[in-house]
Amino acid sequence: MGEETRQFATRFTRAVSLLAALARDDGYEALRTEHGSRLARAVREALDAVEAVYGTGTSAVRDWPERSRAVLAAAAELRRATERAGIDADVRRRAGGLVEIIEPGSASR
Repeated sequence: MGEETRQFATRFTRAVSLLAALARDDGYEALRTEHGSRLARAVREALDAVEAVYGTGTSAVRDWPERSRAVLAAAAELRRATERAGIDADVRRRAGGLVEIIEPGSASR
């Protein structure tokens, strides 16, 4: 794996982890402590990383077009909600829903 690919994958993994943490009470508090007033920006950057991955085309993943559309639509909704109200309960719920689409079964972990 090339360095650029590794960086791309790392950025995506961190983004999904941030969004998953955002949906949990303890994770949200940790993110607030870590990012402070820049938390909304960190969420937007995480969405950028998710959209970069799901905006690419591939035939290597089963049902990619459908999954890609679902992830991109959920990310767009989450982005609009973040812009509208900042990080509130709705944004946190939507973050969990987005992660569930990306990693089915993750909500039960």
